[in-house]
Amino acid sequence: MSKPAQEKSFLLSTNEAFERMTEQQALETHAYSLGLQTVLWGMQIVKGAIVFSRMTAPLPKGMPVLPSDDQAHGVNIWGHARGLRTHELRTTETPNSETLYSCFVADLKDGPIVVVHPDHKGRYFRTSIWGIRGDTDTISQKNDGDHPAPVILIPYGWKGDLPKDLRKIYVRSRYMLLAPHIAVFGKDDLPHVHELQNQYKVISLKDWGKSDKILQKSSFPDVLRKDTKTPFNLLFYDVLCEAIQLISIQEDELGFIRQLSHIGIVQGKSFDYASLSQPVIDGLTKALLDGQSILEHKARTLSPLQTNGTWYLDYDVTSLDNWLFKGAVGWKHVWGDLASELLYPMTRIDENHEPLTGKYKYVLRFSAKNPIPSQFYSLTMYGLDGYFVPNDLQRYQVGNIPDTLEKDSDGGVTIYIQHDEPAKYKTNWLPAPNDGFFLVLRCYHPTDAFYNKKYTVPPVKRV
Repeated sequence: MSKPAQEKSFLLSTNEAFERMTEQQALETHAYSLGLQTVLWGMQIVKGAIVFSRMTAPLPKGMPVLPSDDQAHGVNIWGHARGLRTHELRTTETPNSETLYSCFVADLKDGPIVVVHPDHKGRYFRTSIWGIRGDTDTISQKNDGDHPAPVILIPYGWKGDLPKDLRKIYVRSRYMLLAPHIAVFGKDDLPHVHELQNQYKVISLKDWGKSDKILQKSSFPDVLRKDTKTPFNLLFYDVLCEAIQLISIQEDELGFIRQLSHIGIVQGKSFDYASLSQPVIDGLTKALLDGQSILEHKARTLSPLQTNGTWYLDYDVTSLDNWLFKGAVGWKHVWGDLASELLYPMTRIDENHEPLTGKYKYVLRFSAKNPIPSQFYSLTMYGLDGYFVPNDLQRYQVGNIPDTLEKDSDGGVTIYIQHDEPAKYKTNWLPAPNDGFFLVLRCYHPTDAFYNKKYTVPPVKRV
């Protein structure tokens, strides 16, 4: 009597599985798998913590404050740029030079705070609100009017009475960045913007309605530990351990966090590099390198090309649930604004899908019959590193804030994009570097034509 055929398993036998790897290889691969997901999940948190640390760092003794410096150089204190940004200030990538920046890093350790805005009297403004972990919100002219009502920022888990008539924003980061941007219509307009900046206030909820007492100035935690024993090439994990002590972990993340004890990451503790074996160190080293490559590839596809177009445009860069997506946003931009406020079409290519480079001359024409569907716009030039391109004119953008561009005979606008100054149309010249660059078209208060995908940004044409 023949034996019944044994059903073939899609799993390895125990011996096959054992012989595929040595014990050291198994440890390294396990560390690699955990490390890779840690990089994707934690990149925005690490980049956010580093930005907060830089924004609140005291100025070195004797160093003057640049007019365009909006950093507060402390916690619970306002920093106001008094001049538009230039190529000299390199704190965050892809800045703009048509709004004045302000900055307030608030510590919510002692409870909620109330954010007070002045009456902007028709002037464009928005206050972006970001947490270390990527929480995003906005107080703006578009959604809140010229003179917004006070807004309360409340840390998750806080217990107490709240005013019923004020807008409430719940946040998961102990430290929150308030970043007002106010439109500047030429250099003569700067004093008017300064007056508005001076009227912004942040008041503790416990003092709200009683006094305008300012918060007590403090310092940001040392997320870049000076006494760390962690080697330079693994500092990402070290900073992450410090940063996650400053945020509220979501319930669906807790199980993942517990697994990270295998690679020296425990919530509430510093990175335990000394306890790691060499295979784990090797796995984490490879994971960090591969994770950054994965995020860079994802970052370059965050925004899909417009249909039949040459500009990339995404309508939401604020997701916290898609780890790969939020990691790529953190890697490339740190945070993003709400799409309802601002859209950022971006291109690195011309009409023939060739990379943009200062070796050539280009034009970009906006038709009067099909104008950009937004209240304001600016076209900004960036080097491949994401910062402004130095030039003698200190001109980093052109647009209608203020509207100084010369119009074509039919009412349209042609922008000249090249390295050398053109013989004519100098007002419409956007200086380019010698080598590669990319362009961002900021569209403030975009209209339905963008959201309904009925508008395609015209291509950059090589002359």
